[in-house]
Amino acid sequence: MNKAQRHTLRVAGVHVLAVLALIPVLFPVYWLAVSALQSPASIIAIPPRLIPKSFSLYFVSKVFSEFHIERYLFNSVFLSVISVFLTLTTACLAAFSYIAYRYKLRETFSKLVLFVYMFPQILIIIPIYLLMSKLRLINSYPGLIMCYMAFELPICIWTMQAYFETIPRDLVDAAEIDGLPRIKTLWYVFLPVALPGLAASGIMTFIGIWNNFLLANTLLIEMEKKTLPVVIADFASRATTMQGDVLAASLIVCIPSFFFALFAQKYLVGGLTSGAVKS
Repeated sequence: MNKAQRHTLRVAGVHVLAVLALIPVLFPVYWLAVSALQSPASIIAIPPRLIPKSFSLYFVSKVFSEFHIERYLFNSVFLSVISVFLTLTTACLAAFSYIAYRYKLRETFSKLVLFVYMFPQILIIIPIYLLMSKLRLINSYPGLIMCYMAFELPICIWTMQAYFETIPRDLVDAAEIDGLPRIKTLWYVFLPVALPGLAASGIMTFIGIWNNFLLANTLLIEMEKKTLPVVIADFASRATTMQGDVLAASLIVCIPSFFFALFAQKYLVGGLTSGAVKS
């Protein structure tokens, strides 16, 4: 076997391993989409067909017409957009303070912020509920947004800080010499250069908030205020709900985050890798 044949064999082996690794990841997604787009008769057929003969929008239209899922879709979109905006704004200000200002306990505070991220939500959900109850923020969007920010801020601050540290100090010094206020340096110097890192933080924050179940299920009581993940869990517990209803609703939940991450993939990869190496 010559060198070219060995190279071809290695490349083929790598592709085969990649396909085998992707099968357990992509198959559940494929089965979710295929099952949600079947008719009631097809979805309960035994044995189930891996490739259906026909597709139907019966269950997709049903979750909109009977369950009014568009209301909960709006709730999820509204909460995610507002929470991402506030989280990124706060993270940029916090990360910028590490670079532009010299104050006591700066390094300690930076490490403690990331340390908070290590605590699972389920571990401190009871103290969070009691705190929100004391503040009278149970069943309110401001209280839920505050909790979203509390859990997503550490990783955003860490990502933006790592990216800001790659920006040459000469740019900051030049802006100060030109008389630019320090806070405006963030807007005119740091953010234009750090857009990939900002996009990466935004994507991770959006996906984390969009898919969050525990906080929304704990803090929101009224049905009209609940988010899609919570409503889907409620669908599954109803005796009259068919399997296709839950699958169709689950498919609708996956679509926004899927396309959001797909279109912003280059920013996600670039933002995470660029902040890993200092210039």
